[in-house]
Amino acid sequence: MQADQPVSLIASPVPRLKHERHPLLSTTDYHGLIARCQQLEKRVFPKTEAMNLSEELRKPNQYLFVVLQQKPLSSEPQMPLISYGVLALCKVDCIARITKVCTDPLHRGLGAGEHLVRSMLAALGDSLALDSAQHIPASRRFTCICGTGCLRMNVRAVQLHVDTQRDVAVRMYTRCGFKIKTTIPNYYAEGRDALLMNVNIGAQ
Repeated sequence: MQADQPVSLIASPVPRLKHERHPLLSTTDYHGLIARCQQLEKRVFPKTEAMNLSEELRKPNQYLFVVLQQKPLSSEPQMPLISYGVLALCKVDCIARITKVCTDPLHRGLGAGEHLVRSMLAALGDSLALDSAQHIPASRRFTCICGTGCLRMNVRAVQLHVDTQRDVAVRMYTRCGFKIKTTIPNYYAEGRDALLMNVNIGAQ
């Protein structure tokens, strides 16, 4: 897919209960979503960095967010999975941590990863997260189907780690309001450092 083609992306926290499902997404869209994310996880990340999503998402403080491509005229039974991310909430320090962001390599350059992160911030109560994405071309019809603050938890900040060599990802997180807090040597492996990035909710 060309980066300049119009695309309609839906970002959503995957509901834990049936009544929480959004009408824009059918039962078929939700079916097998974790397994689809796991397949993409194995395709993108090395074994040492791959997350067992089924195991992680059993924890009550872990939330899966997805970006799906809407194809109204498509005969495909499910919306294609473009990107997904995992958000962990901690009641002790009131900090949420983005522990995973993954975009299908075939769909990079569309802004799906940024939209995913912004939908996470919006779900935590940052009303400016989606409004500040004005640089994304209007032809890419993004829809966030989670309401602002829908996770209903008192979170004061969001943190994440990113490889210091991933310049594109660092720029994307910076556009979303994150700032570099510190560098952690050998975080991923010997010689692979990480940036700890932080954004205060509502402070963008």
